[in-house]
Amino acid sequence: MQELPLVSTLYREGVISQISEYTSIQICNFFSFGPFLSQEMGHMIRSRLQEAPALLLSPYAAVARVFLRNIANKPRCNDAELSKCASALQDLRRAEITKSDYACIILSLGTSLLTFHRLISGVSASTICRHTLTLIRPFYYAGRLQGLDTRELVCLVFLDTAQSLFRARVPVIQLREQDASVVNQHAGLCGSLLPLLYRLCVLASGVRTGDEKAISHSATFDTLAKELKNWSPSIPESVLEQFSPDEMFLLISQATLHKAAALLILHRLRFPFGVQDPEAETLSSSIVQCMTHCLDVAGKYPPNITLVLLVAGSEVHEEAKRQEIRFLVLKISGANFYPFIDNLLLSLSRVWKARDQGTSQYLFSLFENDPDLSIPL
Repeated sequence: MQELPLVSTLYREGVISQISEYTSIQICNFFSFGPFLSQEMGHMIRSRLQEAPALLLSPYAAVARVFLRNIANKPRCNDAELSKCASALQDLRRAEITKSDYACIILSLGTSLLTFHRLISGVSASTICRHTLTLIRPFYYAGRLQGLDTRELVCLVFLDTAQSLFRARVPVIQLREQDASVVNQHAGLCGSLLPLLYRLCVLASGVRTGDEKAISHSATFDTLAKELKNWSPSIPESVLEQFSPDEMFLLISQATLHKAAALLILHRLRFPFGVQDPEAETLSSSIVQCMTHCLDVAGKYPPNITLVLLVAGSEVHEEAKRQEIRFLVLKISGANFYPFIDNLLLSLSRVWKARDQGTSQYLFSLFENDPDLSIPL
């Protein structure tokens, strides 16, 4: 198939105007780490659009238009775009996957709708993510996706895992060990961390429901803590050669942040607030320092660190440090237009109020009052 520029593909269908190829890469860069992965994302989207234009053009065009309006401080969305994406959502709900190749199209459709929802709404779109993964799960577990480009699968599993850690529930899909030479545009170098995070979710769900079999008492905590502490991203020489120093810095920082957040979540599953607080505060401080360092070195965070910031902020007591957390929240890329930012600050305020009142609850219990809080893609 002849490869057309992404913008040409969109022009051909008459759904986008006044957008250059440079702008399309700019949009991809906003959701990724830097130029290399942004170009890879653009190539992937272009390929998907050429495979299934009738299904994918409208939601991807809506994402592009809403993003451009957001950065220009213009009205976020119109009725036509809402209607087209609502129609695409119905397509996703009615979808039946009969062959492996179509699974990749469904992954792309789910990703586009999640991205659109993130840009226009302050509440979670976790049901879209989990429904998409539920459609894909039989093919993945049967090994029928091997050899296909399933980068969106890792992206959606990464999002579902973050939501599951937040809600103390089990993710839809347990990923197999990932190829260390593949760097995901959203999950970065965290592919090999995802199996450990899945086990952490199972443990969290067991604590929440009181499932003694899932918890297995201290042995499970100790084993998982040791494995998390020993984990580090595997970075082949071929990967190092692909990325600039700034991109590698953000990739390694994202992996470091998610490892620290996982250890903090594990600690708070074992010890509720008010118990063993110093270790939790040390992990929280390391996260804050790493995020501040990202701003100093790269001028931005790696993508997908909202959960990390939320769990770190939950351990802060002094008002000056809470103000620092608020500052870090407002440095999230898109904080000036993302609707979920207000929800995130509200949730932190509720957690801090509960901490000030001496709550002895578990971390996930404090978030149960915010069922729609968005942990964005």
